[in-house]
Amino acid sequence: MKLFISIATYNESHNIEKLIRALYSLNLPELNVVIVDDNSPDGTSEIVVRLQSHFSSLHLIKRERKSGYGGAHVEGFRYALKKDADVVISMDADFSHNPVKIPEMLEEVKQGFDVVVGSRRVEQGKVIGWSLWRKCCSKGAMMLSKALLGIKTKDLTSGYRAYRREVLERINVEKILSNGYSFLEEMIYWVETAGFKVKEIPIVFRDRQFGKSKLSKWEILKFFVTIFKLKYLTIKLLHKEPKKASKKALLIDRD
Repeated sequence: MKLFISIATYNESHNIEKLIRALYSLNLPELNVVIVDDNSPDGTSEIVVRLQSHFSSLHLIKRERKSGYGGAHVEGFRYALKKDADVVISMDADFSHNPVKIPEMLEEVKQGFDVVVGSRRVEQGKVIGWSLWRKCCSKGAMMLSKALLGIKTKDLTSGYRAYRREVLERINVEKILSNGYSFLEEMIYWVETAGFKVKEIPIVFRDRQFGKSKLSKWEILKFFVTIFKLKYLTIKLLHKEPKKASKKALLIDRD
């Protein structure tokens, strides 16, 4: 099973070497790590370049400017698919996603699940270090997404996910509308729309210890805006040709 781990970075010099070493210490067969760096001024990419001499399957995609979390992962996914990845995992660089959960995620994929989500919203999952404001925003996004879009995944804003290759090909990541963190809810919406099997496994999410959080109030607002955009897109298609249209047809006709 050829595995690629996609990590989007911006100013993660305090974390990136420790994370890369932790990933390779798992001794996973056919492991590849792809760092998509948005031209971090703190030297994140330079650290990755230095580590490439130690880890031959460590890849770096350096973008010219800070262009968004979602777009970074789309580039990472595209790169992994071109390199014949069987499974692609997305995760954050700040250790809020514990690497030790990766073998469990891969085992669930082997058991037949198409997408495995590291979830804070299932039994034994939890969040440590969030403010009341952050907790309220997260809960609000979950409730609205379930009400308007019918999303069943409990933790639709988790960025810790494993995707089988076929999932990324079927939902066509090139057509993802969102570029920021709202990319996460849009991805899970298309995953469920396509009828893929999703499994949530519990994780303990610890807020970052080093560096500054990238989740601004504007990004939180975009979560909610994306919900309404997806709802509008659904209504538009289903009313276009009611007799022929289906929710799955959205995957094709969503430009």
